[in-house]
Amino acid sequence: MKYEEEKKYIGNKDQLMRVKRVKMLDGKAAGVELLDVHNRSGMHFDLNISRGLDIPYLDFCGENIGYISPCGVVAPEYFDDKGLGFLKSFTAGFMTTCGLKVAGAPCSYEGKDYGLHGNISHTPAEDVSYSVVEDGGQPYVEIKGKVRDAEIFGEKLLLERTVKCYYKERKFTVSDRVTNEGFKKVRHMILYHCNIGYPILTPDSEIYIPALETKPRNAHALKGMDSWMRCQEADADYEEMCYYHKLKPNADNHSVAAIYNPDLDLGIAIEIDLRTLDHFVQWKMMGAGDYVMGLEPANATIDGIEDAVENGSMKYLGAGESVEYHLTFHILQGREDVDSIMKL
Repeated sequence: MKYEEEKKYIGNKDQLMRVKRVKMLDGKAAGVELLDVHNRSGMHFDLNISRGLDIPYLDFCGENIGYISPCGVVAPEYFDDKGLGFLKSFTAGFMTTCGLKVAGAPCSYEGKDYGLHGNISHTPAEDVSYSVVEDGGQPYVEIKGKVRDAEIFGEKLLLERTVKCYYKERKFTVSDRVTNEGFKKVRHMILYHCNIGYPILTPDSEIYIPALETKPRNAHALKGMDSWMRCQEADADYEEMCYYHKLKPNADNHSVAAIYNPDLDLGIAIEIDLRTLDHFVQWKMMGAGDYVMGLEPANATIDGIEDAVENGSMKYLGAGESVEYHLTFHILQGREDVDSIMKL
């Protein structure tokens, strides 16, 4: 039955598809505002208005997909931007945006100190709008908002985000435009920290990263090079490993990375536009209580500003210049979905 026909059987369109603004009231999450989205496919996710329009929760038919860190959702006022202080309020969640001036390791550059992963994920969004759009029998949720990473005497960057999901589709899109609103050329880094957790991620899960080339981030990761594509049992003594992958592009210069749990017949795939997200990081953390796999499209390496400048991966925006990033997240339900998505 099509949407227009289904409307005869409902009292309110919330029965079929909805987006609602809600506020959290407890603990360090008190005051955080979310946009809670449901569509008819069984997909549900939240956007955190208080924290950069990031995505703390994603689930499908009741099964959790992302990884929620021990601190959970934390209001932005608890943010510690020094060194590794970011970790004390790092929800992880399904997606955390890192940037816009630095993404990756804390560092010092040209006399200024930068904390882990930058500030954008702890900055409240502005000019937020949301609605269910009924367009020719193909309704969709559309959410828009802006997040600023700007300071006097410094860089003036603006992120404009649009998130869209259609009525019965098991996918949604995140489209970002980052603009240099200042009058000088500036450095710009961004990383989409997409975090997969239990029960999608288990020792039996399958990892799909179509890598043309893989490099360990450090000597410790080198020790695990022969098993970067496999999950292990949760280990309280596990030390994280990170890998840089050069992804194989298709004819449209897109690529896909995915994790699939054959026991659940359920997984998640990230379709990446490589034209602007030309780097990809895999974060492998098999720790007990910290069991997570990060699939992380980026526009540069993540070992500090100086390293990115020296290796040529650093990106720049001239005065008034913009760059766009596009991601599509696909829920995989069954082996046929896996086979299909890896052909994109």
